[in-house]
Amino acid sequence: MYGATITTSPYTLMNQTGYIGASALKGPHGDQLYSAVGSPLAALGAFVITDKNKSPEATVRWMDYLYGEEGSKMFFMGFEGKSYEKTASGELQYTKEITANPNGLTLEQALVKYVVWPGGGYPNMVQQKFFKGAESQPESIQAAEKFKKYMPEEVWPTFNYTAEESTKMSALTADINTYVTEMAAKFVSGKASFSEWDNYVATLKKMRLDEYMQIYQAAYDRYKK
Repeated sequence: MYGATITTSPYTLMNQTGYIGASALKGPHGDQLYSAVGSPLAALGAFVITDKNKSPEATVRWMDYLYGEEGSKMFFMGFEGKSYEKTASGELQYTKEITANPNGLTLEQALVKYVVWPGGGYPNMVQQKFFKGAESQPESIQAAEKFKKYMPEEVWPTFNYTAEESTKMSALTADINTYVTEMAAKFVSGKASFSEWDNYVATLKKMRLDEYMQIYQAAYDRYKK
């Protein structure tokens, strides 16, 4: 399953004007990196057929259809004459009901009447000619151009772990991520002083950060092979 999200236009999502995209923020030592970029490979093992399925062949055909041209077009654009129309040049575009909804609905709110992809996973290779969500709008593309050169050279997908590693990572990730998120907010807001940084790192060590990193390294090494 593939998908990508780079940036979102406040206008298309929340009907808010007066916003422009910012470039990557520069750190105190001159470092400038935009790291909020997800892998094009959205998820592994996201499609499952259980032994209770009475028609596995039909299910696979349905999944395969979504990877094809017609299935992809229907999945992302909906239905011609209702949610999308063709321009004179043959390009697909959403109708006014979607882009300028008379009831004041945002693009995604109007679109979910015809499609199911907003907010959910799906088996598909995203193609720009069919995907017209907020990320593909001119405002979003313009914003993305500003930090294009600051994106990481290598973007990792979700790593695969062994059964034993998965069990350990579930516990470690829950504790470590919660603590890191809480402290990041405190450091940024000033509720925690950077004089507490050494204590912050020591606390992470006590939360078995080294073990977490060892598992991550092992998964990365397998990925590189």
